[in-house]
Amino acid sequence: MRLTTKTTVLAAAVLALSATTALAGGFALREQSAEAQGNSFAGVAAGTDGLSAMFWNPATLTQHASQGLVTEAVGNLIIPYSKGTGNYGPLSSSGNLGSPTPVPASYMSYAISDDLVLGMGINAPFGLATDANTWAGLPHGDKSKVATYDFSPTVAYKISDMISVGAGLQINYMSVDLNNRNPVNGLEFARFKGDDWGLGYTFGVLLEPSESTSIGIGFRSSIKQKLEGTGKNLLAGFAGGDIEAPFKSPEVVTVGVSQVVSDQLTLKAGVEWTNWSRFKDLTIRRTDTGAIVGQTPENWKDGWFYSLGADYDYSDALTLRAGVAYEKSPVPDAWRTVRMPDNDRYWASLGGSYKLTDRATASLAYSHVFMKDGGVVQDVTANFKQHLDILSASLTMDW
Repeated sequence: MRLTTKTTVLAAAVLALSATTALAGGFALREQSAEAQGNSFAGVAAGTDGLSAMFWNPATLTQHASQGLVTEAVGNLIIPYSKGTGNYGPLSSSGNLGSPTPVPASYMSYAISDDLVLGMGINAPFGLATDANTWAGLPHGDKSKVATYDFSPTVAYKISDMISVGAGLQINYMSVDLNNRNPVNGLEFARFKGDDWGLGYTFGVLLEPSESTSIGIGFRSSIKQKLEGTGKNLLAGFAGGDIEAPFKSPEVVTVGVSQVVSDQLTLKAGVEWTNWSRFKDLTIRRTDTGAIVGQTPENWKDGWFYSLGADYDYSDALTLRAGVAYEKSPVPDAWRTVRMPDNDRYWASLGGSYKLTDRATASLAYSHVFMKDGGVVQDVTANFKQHLDILSASLTMDW
C-alpha cells in the first residue's frame, strides 16, 4: 500500500487485514478446530468426532443427531514469525511482525429429533495483529489490529441415511485499528479506527454412502461490509475526519472425504477454494463528500488448500492424528507488500483425542507451517523470513 497524497489511512486499514497473511492464507483464520488441525484439516468437510466441522459444512451436525445437547470449546495459540530485512542501514530490519495470539471458537448442537439438529458456532474467521520495529517500512505499515466475531445459528436435516443437508447464517462484526509513522522521528502521521456488521450464509451437503465413507461439501458466502470510522493522514493534508471503504470477504468452498480402511485406521483428504480473486483493488472515499481519495490495485488470485491426513484408534479411549497440507497463497509476487508478506506454505500436523469419560473428550494438536520467503518490491525492497507454529486444544461434552 502506497501512502501518497492520494491515499487515506483507511486504505492502509483495510490492507492491514492482510498483515495476518504471515499467519493464514489471505487473511482468513483456518484455526477453528483442534481435531481437524491434527489432520492439517484433511477431510474436515466430511465431519469430525466433535462439532467443529460445522464451521466448514453445517450438514455435519447430523452426525450428532443421537447425542442430544453437545458443546465444544476450542482454544488456539498462533505463534508467528515474519521478519523483513532490506538494505536501509540502521532501518533495515522490521523485527518479528507477529506476536503470540489466542484464537477461540465454540460450538453447540441440540438434536430435536433423529433427523433434525440445531447448532450455533462462534468464531473469529478473520484477523490477528502485527507490530513492526522501527524500520524503513513503517510509512507503509506499523501496528495493525483486526478482530472479527462471527455468530452462526445453524440447522441440519438428514434427508435419508445417505444424505444430509445444512444451512446457517453468518452474523459478522469486524473492527480495525492501525497506524503508520515516520521511522526517523517517530511521528504517527496516519491512524484509522473503524468497524461494521455484515450478514452472510453457509450451507453444505453430507453424503454417507456407507458406514465407512463420508463425503462433504461446504460453502461459506461472501460478507459485504462498509468499514466506517475516523482517521487522519497528514501526508494527504487530512488532519482528521470520517472515512469509509467497502470490503467483501471471499466465498469459500470446502470438499472433504473420510474413508475407514480398517478397525483402527481412517484416511482423509480435502481441498478448499477461496475466491480471493474478487479482491482487485481498494477504493476509499470521504464519508462527507463521497469523493475517491485513494484507489490501490491488489490483483489477488484465488487461494487453494490441499490436505491429506489419517486417524489411528490406538485404543477405545485414544485416537492419534497426523496430516500434511499445501496452501497456495492468493498474493502474487508482484503485489506483495510489507503489510502482506504472504507466500505459499506447507503444513505438518500431529494431534490426538482422549475420552476422559463417556461424555467428555479432550483434543490436542500442533502444527508447524513452513512458509516460502516473502520478497517485497512494493514501496520498499525487503525479504521476509517466516514460519508459523500453532497449538490447539478443545473439550467436547455430550450432556
